[in-house]
Amino acid sequence: MAVEYLYESNDYLIVNKPYDMYINSDDEKETNTVTYHIASPDSHLSSSMQPLHFVQRLDYSTSGVLCIAKNKSAAAKAGKLFEKRETKKYYLTVVRGHVDLELADVEFEVGVDPSTDNSCHKMSALTTSEAFAECVQSRKAHTRMLVLETGFYDKDPVTVMLLKPITGRRHQLRVHCCAVGHTILGDYTYSGTRDCAPHRMFLHATRLVLPFKLETLDIITPEPFFSDPKFTKKWTPHRNFYKFRNKEQFNKTCDVIDKSYVIGVKYKLFSCKKG
Repeated sequence: MAVEYLYESNDYLIVNKPYDMYINSDDEKETNTVTYHIASPDSHLSSSMQPLHFVQRLDYSTSGVLCIAKNKSAAAKAGKLFEKRETKKYYLTVVRGHVDLELADVEFEVGVDPSTDNSCHKMSALTTSEAFAECVQSRKAHTRMLVLETGFYDKDPVTVMLLKPITGRRHQLRVHCCAVGHTILGDYTYSGTRDCAPHRMFLHATRLVLPFKLETLDIITPEPFFSDPKFTKKWTPHRNFYKFRNKEQFNKTCDVIDKSYVIGVKYKLFSCKKG
């Protein structure tokens, strides 16, 4: 699959990463990477003649907006925005089941799954006090969730949601969705290897806002799921809460999730404190 350019300047390149593609690889023969499609295979290495700096990461299975800095100075500027949580990130996802609420804040800490603490391949949400004793390297995590639409995928109930990560932990969105009982459609890892029928994992980084001092970059991709025939031929609509299928609609929905609260909606806070 091609890597779509969304924005380019002297300092930054922002692309639309396809699903099931690595960002980079230490194996220069690996061609299924973003760097292979946009630069030399070794461009993520410091030894490269034209190194690239990835100021954010997307999982192999996740598609969407990916910001890449072309030099160290630009990487530092963008890195500070992410570090200070001044960026805004919005993801579209489809999860298993019909979510019985409209808006939620998920504040479960995220740490390395004890069963994979030697490899760090899997993370875990700390949903009970006992989990704090078992999990290692846990960190505070916060995700806002907004239900957009319910329907059926291949006759199974699913929900389209907008996710806004306030923090940026490894696998945070996937772990938080799983923790509230609604694993992302096609998430092989956090479904316990059961959800392998869909052609992809339905998580897409749709919009990224970078408020630089001289200019705010507001990058958005086209809606990725309902424009995919592999998805729509298995989709049956049920109930719509918010419109999101074009840029104007999506930005208005982002305004909703940006509010500290929304009057008249079914809200829930998911949280567990240590001890």
